[in-house]
Amino acid sequence: MIELKQVSLARGGVSVLHDVSLNIPAGAITVVVGRSGVGKSTLIGSLNGLFRPSCGDITVNGIGPLRHDRAWQAHRRQTATVFQEHALIDRLSALDNVLLGLADQRHPLSPLPWPQALQLRAASALDDVGLLAHAHDRVARLSGGERQRVGVARALVRQPQLLLGDEPFSAVDPSLVAHLGHTLRQQVQQHGLTVVLVMHQMDIALALADKVVALVDGRVAFDGPATAFDRDCQAQVFARTPASPTVPSGTKSVRQ
Repeated sequence: MIELKQVSLARGGVSVLHDVSLNIPAGAITVVVGRSGVGKSTLIGSLNGLFRPSCGDITVNGIGPLRHDRAWQAHRRQTATVFQEHALIDRLSALDNVLLGLADQRHPLSPLPWPQALQLRAASALDDVGLLAHAHDRVARLSGGERQRVGVARALVRQPQLLLGDEPFSAVDPSLVAHLGHTLRQQVQQHGLTVVLVMHQMDIALALADKVVALVDGRVAFDGPATAFDRDCQAQVFARTPASPTVPSGTKSVRQ
């Protein structure tokens, strides 16, 4: 489990997250939703160390509070992130891009080919996202949705304990989203993977999530099971109105 306690965070001198307190359960899928610009991507960035809180604590089971570089390094070793902009190298093949997720397992300047065991592991990750047939295609030639799936495979090949995703399915063909969701669910069930995703496709989010965290103006407006995030809650979270104070975990709606 990951616990955020009264976390606030500013970017470029502008406050983005305000007094965020919540628990992210281990071995479950948590989806973060809300209007554009409310701090969803910043929340993901705070969980992988891209952005450090200005106050408050993030605590990870088995590591403790992430207050020092050593704790952050230990956390990053067990974390993988799927970025919205893919962060792929166009001139490399899909397989080579996935292998980069394992770069910490061999010397970066090694002139030797990747070990066969790691190549098979990368190929298996591509197979999981339905792209094995494109393993040797340069990613520059792939569609946006295919590139996004390569990013998912590169994250999964690390066999992380925590997987973070910022709109990981936004460019993926709807017919393949269910397959990717099934792949993530398998990882959760078989390996105890903890997943935190920012998503805009509400129907897909609710079908996939165990838990929903909704942000309004950088504050937690809903924190509870996906089954409780009904149409009334959604209407309040996505309304163009000022945020209400943060509510306790499990509370159904920000405005009862």
